[in-house]
Amino acid sequence: MGAIIWIARVLIVLLLIRIVLGMLFGSVRRVPRQPPAGSPGKGERIGGELVRDPNCGTYIPKARAIVHGSGADAKYFCSTKCRDEYVNKH
Repeated sequence: MGAIIWIARVLIVLLLIRIVLGMLFGSVRRVPRQPPAGSPGKGERIGGELVRDPNCGTYIPKARAIVHGSGADAKYFCSTKCRDEYVNKH
């Protein structure tokens, strides 16, 4: 019986904390932001396409990557160090 009373007291305290916090911070509901007009559509990243560095596995924006090779054989690296390590291994 003592455990039930203890649980009831804990629930009452938690309820009171929630009420007080609700009164302090108001009932703020998060509304999803609408993307600005002219922004990329759904599924398109704002930062552009990501590519994976084959040496360290880091994902980087394709526009900022260091490219080695061309066409279908192009490899994208996060740094010249990774590029050089990869080239020396292969």
